[in-house]
Amino acid sequence: MARLFLLALILVPALAQGVRTGITPGEMEALLKAGSYRYERVEEGGRVYFHLRLAGLRAVLFLQDCREGSCESLLLYAGFSTDNPPSLERVNEWNREKRFSRAYLDEEGDPVLEADLDLAGGVADGAIRAFLDLFEENLRAFAAWIGWE
Repeated sequence: MARLFLLALILVPALAQGVRTGITPGEMEALLKAGSYRYERVEEGGRVYFHLRLAGLRAVLFLQDCREGSCESLLLYAGFSTDNPPSLERVNEWNREKRFSRAYLDEEGDPVLEADLDLAGGVADGAIRAFLDLFEENLRAFAAWIGWE
């Protein structure tokens, strides 16, 4: 029994390494840099967000639910300004058939793609990178879906 307890004391910290329940703007920037993502850090009104290039398209990464410098969720956003937006039915079809992102028409009727990642329960850096990569795949597919060139 003592050996099992000792083993647990050794393994638990090792398993917990890299799991975060929040992220600072500096940590997010380091993660973007380490992953070779194309980005620009923007500081505006006391908030930090990142302009990204994913699948050759523009997206924005917002750090949300921030307290004392650490943010508990991430929001990826990509909007498309177009003279020929998809119908609401087409957007709803995307939402019915696709997972891990949501689409809608904004106030001007232009299509938007978004995705959220909640960090509060604990995620590893690999999950954040997977979130970014999956959004890039969805963004590429959504752009084709709406006929964006």
